[in-house]
Amino acid sequence: MPAQVSDIAVAIRPARIESVENATLKARYPNARDGSTDPAEGFFDAGADAQTALAQRAVIQSAERRRFGVQAQTLDWPNPGSGLPMPRLIDPEQAVDATGLASRIELDLEAETTGYEVFL
Repeated sequence: MPAQVSDIAVAIRPARIESVENATLKARYPNARDGSTDPAEGFFDAGADAQTALAQRAVIQSAERRRFGVQAQTLDWPNPGSGLPMPRLIDPEQAVDATGLASRIELDLEAETTGYEVFL
């Protein structure tokens, strides 16, 4: 089936680049990556739709998160079928008493310990 004129017109229209930034975070972390060298790809019919998607993405990405390495005292063998483990981190020195999301789990079978990388 040959291409229709309406299909060709949509395919050859010029690209439009939309951006969003948080001035507070940029001032606090001046050397942080901003993603401008490798922007996220998206396809929208209207610039307003792209701005809405960027604003939602910025809310998720601009939340400050701290990362901790947690070592369990015993071997904790997680069962992925029952859900991701969410270890509770208590560290008075860092003023932390919260449940976090485990992004990496390391099982040391020889030492019988479990290590977690936790995001709060």
